Amino acid sequence: MRINEFRPAFADFIPKTLDDGVLYISRRFSTASHRCACGCGTKIVTPIRETDYLLTERVGLVSLTPSIGNWDHPCQSHYWIRDNKVVWASAMSKDAIRAGRIRDDADRAAYFAQVAWPWWRRLARSLTDWWNSMFG
Repeated sequence: MRINEFRPAFADFIPKTLDDGVLYISRRFSTASHRCACGCGTKIVTPIRETDYLLTERVGLVSLTPSIGNWDHPCQSHYWIRDNKVVWASAMSKDAIRAGRIRDDADRAAYFAQVAWPWWRRLARSLTDWWNSMFG
């Protein structure tokens, strides 16, 4: 059965058996897990860190970004979780999936290259980004 909404459940450890419609969130291990929203039962793990997923919380509502694309699973489902609701996205072609993975790999490499910068270069970049967002 297709899932249209998730209930957030915070825990130190993600349980071995997941219930449908529950987004299990472990702050301790920076991970969120759930059973696929299409209803196929596949366990979906989303690491929460700068290079993967961002979890936002607002008055009992949670959102995960970017979208969840289950390209390695038979269902190939694609959706966002926004304010506990499932927002379905369109299917993607193999070429679009490949391009997205290449972009994600490049973004990840750029992030880790920047983290390795000396403190003064990171500060200068942050100030430049701030300046551009305010006045650019």
